[in-house]
Amino acid sequence: MYRCEKSSKCISKQRLLDGIPDCPFDDDETFNQSCSLNDIRQRFRCSNDNNEKCFASLVIQDGKKDCKYGEDESNKKQQMIEKHIYFQTICDGITELLPVLIDGKNETDETQCHYWPCNNTYSRCDQFWLCKDGADEVNCPSSTCPELYHECVFPNDTSKVSCLPITK
Repeated sequence: MYRCEKSSKCISKQRLLDGIPDCPFDDDETFNQSCSLNDIRQRFRCSNDNNEKCFASLVIQDGKKDCKYGEDESNKKQQMIEKHIYFQTICDGITELLPVLIDGKNETDETQCHYWPCNNTYSRCDQFWLCKDGADEVNCPSSTCPELYHECVFPNDTSKVSCLPITK
């Protein structure tokens, strides 16, 4: 919560620098520490401004230049396409990249994140099931089974291998 200056009124920190004055003296729209707030990923940082203000997303492309050099009014869609993201921001619950059509599916930096903990370059095809459905061990080069099938060892005779559909 943010307490308005010279007032007992408190507002949510999400309402700071959102283009709508909520405090009696409008200090919620001049707050200078907005880049240190917990919701920084939902804010737009002025890259060329020494004040380092971070604005709420609803003031982006609103027709009013909030950043010193107006980068908040530039083409956000183009910025998202050309944007470089850090590895740590992949599968963090916030879409940094616009969807791109890959193999007939719209893919973003948040696509198929439920597989990330178990099916990634470090765990894929290492002969250990980390995903509950074994998806990290399907279609591996060393497999003797057809596509979308798992190798399954017989419990009574471990020298025998059978192929079972991934759906089982």
